[in-house]
Amino acid sequence: MKGFANRWKDFPDYILGITREIWEGRNLAGLHHWYAPDIPVRTPMGVAVGNAGVIASTLATLHEFPDRQLLGEDVIWCGTPETHLLSSHRILSTGTHGGDGWFGPATGRRFAVRVIADCAARNDAIDDEWLVRDNGGIVRQLGGDPRAFARDLIAREGGRKPPPALSGPRWTGPAPTCPPATTTRPAPAMPPR
Repeated sequence: MKGFANRWKDFPDYILGITREIWEGRNLAGLHHWYAPDIPVRTPMGVAVGNAGVIASTLATLHEFPDRQLLGEDVIWCGTPETHLLSSHRILSTGTHGGDGWFGPATGRRFAVRVIADCAARNDAIDDEWLVRDNGGIVRQLGGDPRAFARDLIAREGGRKPPPALSGPRWTGPAPTCPPATTTRPAPAMPPR
């Protein structure tokens, strides 16, 4: 793949490989290379810009869930290394709530939920990411109530207010010509809880 390290056989191998190295391998230093310095990361909780925020969020997640795993299940993708590669990556996220954090005081309970990460990449770096995670599923499995959790988040952020205008860098390149989606790996069995 032009512009990417020779160790990756194709784009799905890159996406699955860097996810495994970051989470299971705890290679947080790799985020300096694999995530562009000014990457926008969009989640239902808001938009963060920059890989420094990605690294801080990853560290906070590992404090709260020390055994956190993001097990890549499948990747569909399109594009070319010369323009942009686009992927949609289905992940099984598991962990034990072993530290106090965003989800509240540690409960010692395990969770397993699905995540979808949509990424744009070129030159061996993700430069745009959209992420959706089943936070309600995590809250329920940790023994909480999703509605109460949402009310608490709103209160922590200062109450209800209009959403902020989106700002920051956006990918403005041409849309890649995408062939039909390519499925790469069969989904593994769900691990026991």
